[in-house]
Amino acid sequence: MRHFFIVFILFILGLSLKAQTSTEETVGTVSFVTSQSVYVKYPSTAGIIVGDTLFSYFNNQLIPALIVKNLSSSSVVCSFISANNFNVNDKIIAKRRLENKKTEIIKPPVKDNLIEASDTSKAAEKGEINKNTHKQKINGTAGISSISNFSNTPYHPSYIFNYALALNIRNIADSKFSFESNMVFRQENGEWSNVQKNIFNGLKIYDLSLIYDINKDAHISLGRRINPNISNIGAIDGLQAEKSIGNISVGAFAGFRPDYSDYGFNTKLLQYGAYIGHNLQTSKRNMQNSLAIAEQMNNLKTDRRFLYFQHNSSLLKNVQLFCTSEIDLYRFLNEQKQNTASLTSTYLSLRYRPFRKLMLSGTYDTRKNVIYYETDKDYLSTLIEKETRQGAGAQLNYNIYKNIYFGARGGYRFQKSDTRPTRNAYLFLTHNNLFKSQISTTLSATLLETNYLNGQVYNLRFSRAFNSGKMNLSTAYSYVHYKIMRSQIPLIQHIANLSISTEVVKKLYFSLNFEDDLEKSNQFYRLYVQIKKRF
Repeated sequence: MRHFFIVFILFILGLSLKAQTSTEETVGTVSFVTSQSVYVKYPSTAGIIVGDTLFSYFNNQLIPALIVKNLSSSSVVCSFISANNFNVNDKIIAKRRLENKKTEIIKPPVKDNLIEASDTSKAAEKGEINKNTHKQKINGTAGISSISNFSNTPYHPSYIFNYALALNIRNIADSKFSFESNMVFRQENGEWSNVQKNIFNGLKIYDLSLIYDINKDAHISLGRRINPNISNIGAIDGLQAEKSIGNISVGAFAGFRPDYSDYGFNTKLLQYGAYIGHNLQTSKRNMQNSLAIAEQMNNLKTDRRFLYFQHNSSLLKNVQLFCTSEIDLYRFLNEQKQNTASLTSTYLSLRYRPFRKLMLSGTYDTRKNVIYYETDKDYLSTLIEKETRQGAGAQLNYNIYKNIYFGARGGYRFQKSDTRPTRNAYLFLTHNNLFKSQISTTLSATLLETNYLNGQVYNLRFSRAFNSGKMNLSTAYSYVHYKIMRSQIPLIQHIANLSISTEVVKKLYFSLNFEDDLEKSNQFYRLYVQIKKRF
């Protein structure tokens, strides 16, 4: 098995050397930030694939910042590499792949009627010819990935296969209609009977919509789609419309929520709402505000009614402020409907860069349980009794010298029912060109304290790009030490990791991640393999 992997990897490396592509830097902007993900918008995502690393500028150098998790024709959803310190309108750099194609010489058509050509030329000079600006563009990805867990213990191995398809057609047949789709089918050994009972136990549709551009300032969509202006509401199955008037944009939606049990289609979960936004930009400052109201129902009874507010600004020099808030407007207790205003959640993020090499940031969030009065009615009292969860975090990033970077992050989260608060700390030291070898080396430590355990994780990772960034290799070692409360024996793990990602041939990509978890008597293995084709 070991020799097979070595031969296989060498084969992949050999093929990758034949790939005839180059890269160019493309600038995108952050459009939305959550605690787990960053949404980045680009003029086009052609040449970007899932698993790519995106970069931000720090001290005039590109620093790895995000990993692409999913993408559409014009935006990507990313996970953080080391820390959540991004805000709306931040610039994010993608190294987009370009195909090296021979220059195609286009000859003008020969006109038999010279008078017709002359008339056409004059009409063009006067602007009388209407050029069709709606040109069809098709892009997408199709991929297969597998996740395998196996060991030398009596436990049966598990295998999960994911089949993904994302197809986007802009301006179908040069019209004003466009189509977007993004779906995954998941198959796990021993679970096929559940899929046969309900297809949505395996099939997950994240986007399946038809969009019509009324003009350059207005559009409508029909189907399942996440609206980037109100993305925290989630996917909407139905009709959405938006209109821009100068710096102001207004929109509305009506449809259904995806089913909360299997993410399928459920006509009982009616929802509708509207939003308004304002964007003010100058050469040095910007401010964006948006306000939305949504009514969510279950069997035509109000499930939840709430306001959502989002603010982002850089009105002060070197200071970026981002905040969101949700206010619930409805309660239904003891068979009594109440129209009240109750603050459900608030999230604040403040970032300050006193000088180029240093970046400081802090976050604070407070959140009550989100209550759907009809959906959650069987255990409503339990949800209401649980108190608010609060958390705070701070972070520091510092460019020590040239390619050397240091970072630290700390977090604190608590609620009254906890026997003790949750605390975590993360520190890392990175050298992007160790011994002038172009190897990026990162040493990191994570310290964790929760209700039920104390833990430490120490990690050393080496990574390097080859062949103009078309291939990446990395290897890592982690030492894990967990002390579970009320247990006398600590959990100690030694984890080795090997990753490779490469373009095998034009637009065909391969990635492999192998992890070996070593214990005293047992060994556990995890293998992730993905093959993806862009078109």
